[in-house]
Amino acid sequence: MRSTYPVKSGLRLLAATSALVVVFAGSAFAVDGNAVAARLKAVYAEQGGVIEYSNVETNGSTIILKETKVSTAGVKETFTAGDVTLSDVSDVSGGGFKIGSMTIPDISFAPEGDDKGKVTVEGIAVEGITLPAEGATEPLAKILQYEKAEVKHIGVNAKGKDVFLADGITATISPLTETSPVAFTTNVESFKADLSDVEDPKTKEALTALGYQTLSGKIDVNGTWNVPDGRLNIEKLDFVTNDAGTLGIKLDLSGYTLDFIKGLQEATKNMEGKPDDAQGMAMLGLMQQLSFTGASIRFEDDSVTYKALDYVAKQQGAKREDLINQAKAIVPMAAAQLGDAEFAQTLGTAVSAYLDDPKTIEIKAAPPKSVPFAIIAAGGMADPKTLLKTLGVTVVANQ
Repeated sequence: MRSTYPVKSGLRLLAATSALVVVFAGSAFAVDGNAVAARLKAVYAEQGGVIEYSNVETNGSTIILKETKVSTAGVKETFTAGDVTLSDVSDVSGGGFKIGSMTIPDISFAPEGDDKGKVTVEGIAVEGITLPAEGATEPLAKILQYEKAEVKHIGVNAKGKDVFLADGITATISPLTETSPVAFTTNVESFKADLSDVEDPKTKEALTALGYQTLSGKIDVNGTWNVPDGRLNIEKLDFVTNDAGTLGIKLDLSGYTLDFIKGLQEATKNMEGKPDDAQGMAMLGLMQQLSFTGASIRFEDDSVTYKALDYVAKQQGAKREDLINQAKAIVPMAAAQLGDAEFAQTLGTAVSAYLDDPKTIEIKAAPPKSVPFAIIAAGGMADPKTLLKTLGVTVVANQ
């Protein structure tokens, strides 16, 4: 009988220890839900938005913001998001919090002025959110930092008809640092736009003739951002439209600093209700803080060029070849009015090559060094013709 005593004692000790582990583990990993919610609300307010909720429920590392409502800068509507769940929440050394993921229930609301219409946003999730400590003074502390955001589906219904659908929307961003550029991507896996109800008769006729009553495609974006000098390099911004073409945009500028972002947020907030002229002047003032390094606009044809030429030719009772020959003659003459013979010749050559065999055409701007937007604006007002040289503008085709 005595030989079983150590075993029984060991089992009792194991049970007691397990119970203590469970109790203390629960308290060790539990976070202050109200504090986390307050920090999320404060950091989001720095972005110009508002988060409101009725109360906070906390269960270990999971926090639920009950009956949440969200609004963003520049948008009048307040969206009812329901119960927002913050999962895998933990304290960060030195203060602040880390949120493993935030999931938001599907959102649905009626657009202003369309009782039969509806906008739906489904499958909303954000991963790897960092909330800086309260009172943090480092520059990045006022930015809502995350690693990945996802929306599975967006639908816009007008007057009972789906006019726009998008699926598989994702955005990723590498950790924000002040020592190396931040890499980011944004992708829309697929979109579909119904243009059959366009009201303008001529536009509707053209879309029908070209076969573009419905457009579908995808969007791909990637680039880098350097925090200290605000160097923003959008290396790829491609709008791919099936059976039409791909519009690719690249943009490289500096001055897109944290101060500029803050000014942009404040300007957006203050623009509500102001005339368009006042809004334009406010944005122009902000643009003076930026410098232009380079840009390009490239179009890769996927049958739309000849479709458009054939449509216009039919309207004029002509042939496609007639329009092409007219364009080859007119474009160099029009470009000559810019006062730059070299550019006019380059443009004429590029347009001729593209019209003969539509593959790609690209307009590039590559100045020898960064040009402040203030100089670009001044040059544009004083003598627009000088901008071609200032910005180093060239045109190439089928390259």
